[in-house]
Amino acid sequence: MNEGKILVAGASGRVGGAAVEGLLEAGFEVRALVRRAEKGERLRILGAELAVGDVTEPRTLVPAAEGCSGILSALGAGPGRGASEAIEYEGNLNLLSTARSAGVRRFVYSSALLADHPLAQKVGSLREKARFERELLATEDVSSTILRPAIFMETLRMMLRGSVAFVPGRQRQPLSWIAARDIARAAVQAFKRDIAGRYEISGPDTTTFDGAFERLGRGRGRRIRTLHLPLIAMRVPGRVVPYVRELAHMMAFFDVVGYAADPSTLRDTFGVRALTIEEWAGRTG
Repeated sequence: MNEGKILVAGASGRVGGAAVEGLLEAGFEVRALVRRAEKGERLRILGAELAVGDVTEPRTLVPAAEGCSGILSALGAGPGRGASEAIEYEGNLNLLSTARSAGVRRFVYSSALLADHPLAQKVGSLREKARFERELLATEDVSSTILRPAIFMETLRMMLRGSVAFVPGRQRQPLSWIAARDIARAAVQAFKRDIAGRYEISGPDTTTFDGAFERLGRGRGRRIRTLHLPLIAMRVPGRVVPYVRELAHMMAFFDVVGYAADPSTLRDTFGVRALTIEEWAGRTG
């Protein structure tokens, strides 16, 4: 069995849940941090210990971190600046502070590609991830690994309505794609092989939204048509709906900059053979 117990924050999410499974398979003891016990029932059945707590309430993190040798933060904030700051920055700071107080010496953080790009600062989740990255890198008594994944392939599902994909903006810039489970696999390897540093990671596909949906369609055995919506159409609802505002800023960023990364890092540094979009589509249905 690998040495030490790993606390996984965000254990009920896509990356966190897959990381719990992967860590258990690799022989680690795992403690899954969940806000409600029922949200972690599947993970408990797999063999994880549950800790009920909330990263916005530091006192609940003390017993969760006790006896752990490492922490994986796979937290994901909801839309809107308030949620992003409370979870992505302050919540992760609480985790880091608790880790230091408890003598936890390894911290693996799932961040985001290009989080510190100047044009990304209108996107609350990216801005707050970049803020926390700076805090984590400046912490000398904790060995850290920062994973900066490209766009989750799971995002493609969210944009589908039947056989039509609704894509805000022209989106002609290249984008890299990665399955949530492959991000989790990289996190497991970071603990297993003690890989420290900051890494941009992606799967083998780098293509536009149109190209991604074409490959998704091939993987599912049916054609998907893309319909591009003008970004200006999101301006009015974005004034009152945080989700729309956040999405508009994100898609405007992609429209100008793209979101591409070198796929070789995941393979060469972490030893992860990542899924293509077609493979992912075939496995997830």
